[in-house]
Amino acid sequence: MNKSPNDNPIICTCFDIDKNTVEAAIDEGFDDFRKLRAVLGVAGDCGNCHRPINKLLRARRLAKAPTPQPPTRRRFPMPWRHMSHAKLEQEYSPSSCIDDFMVHINAYVTQSKEAQAQLSYQSNLAYSDEANELLDYFPAQANGPLVVFIHGGYWQELSKNESCMMAPGLLEQGINVAVIDYTLAPEAGINQMIAQCCRAVAWLISEASDLSFDTSKVIIAGSSAGAHLCASVLQAAQHNLHGLNPKSISGAVLLSGVYDLRPLVSTYVNEPLKLTLDNAGDLSPGLYSNHGFPPCIIAYGYHETLEFKRQSEEYHQQLLSDGVSSQCFAVAGRNHFDIVFDLADGDSSINKHLSQLIIELSL
Repeated sequence: MNKSPNDNPIICTCFDIDKNTVEAAIDEGFDDFRKLRAVLGVAGDCGNCHRPINKLLRARRLAKAPTPQPPTRRRFPMPWRHMSHAKLEQEYSPSSCIDDFMVHINAYVTQSKEAQAQLSYQSNLAYSDEANELLDYFPAQANGPLVVFIHGGYWQELSKNESCMMAPGLLEQGINVAVIDYTLAPEAGINQMIAQCCRAVAWLISEASDLSFDTSKVIIAGSSAGAHLCASVLQAAQHNLHGLNPKSISGAVLLSGVYDLRPLVSTYVNEPLKLTLDNAGDLSPGLYSNHGFPPCIIAYGYHETLEFKRQSEEYHQQLLSDGVSSQCFAVAGRNHFDIVFDLADGDSSINKHLSQLIIELSL
């Protein structure tokens, strides 16, 4: 059966070049327009073939491009699926374990103001060209380690201004401190917050010579939602995203974090976040590989809900199974809100683990 001329149309009427001729040239390796024009003998001022040839080029590139494979999710236990709605809300409400969480929030505010008043620091440094992507930098000693703190607040509350209470204690230990802001929900989604935190860390590293810290000792730390964002930053760094690479970050301190966001979908927490089960899974670092992560310190308060404790323990086990150096422990006498004060307390288990990590990075 003879083929219809429509199966092999003329692409360039000036030079009678047909579709088969163009595709044959592409298959031979002439895979951009300039190469094609040269091998086909098309004059530079011929305008009849530009669009159809480029259309064929795009079609061939798409056909040859490998189909992107989504990262394989791993199993993260889901006991929450068997809880009543009331129980689930209780388990993911950190204040359910204490009398008055505002006592601790007020302490954040008071101690952060005291730190700002007594320390010399650089305020509102822009880590990108976007409005409100700012951080504060508290210098300790030249070429010392850096702790980058990412605050919590269930991705919808607090800011860097209430989150620098640990700066005086860390500076006394020779540790430089940066505290970053990110856009809160509902103005931003969690994926945007992760990108912002990555940009902040990447910007700090790019400014290391001016800020005078050691780029081989960059440790990110976060509490609650901040711990989730830290874990997400580690994963982004492993995939060379947002200006980071696998060598950018030297360690992490993750306090009372949530590493599987799916349980939050049907709780009050999700009202400003607007998560679905699918994108909650996509944004859950506990559902993906952690190969190549730097050492991690994971801690949670003794006075926390079973789900917050379980999430930390499960994530710790996943890190170990991926060959990551990880330590996980409960902190006696602490709850979800006041555990963050231990980051700078030299007598606390968290600070001792942080100090040991810095020593090991120096070896």
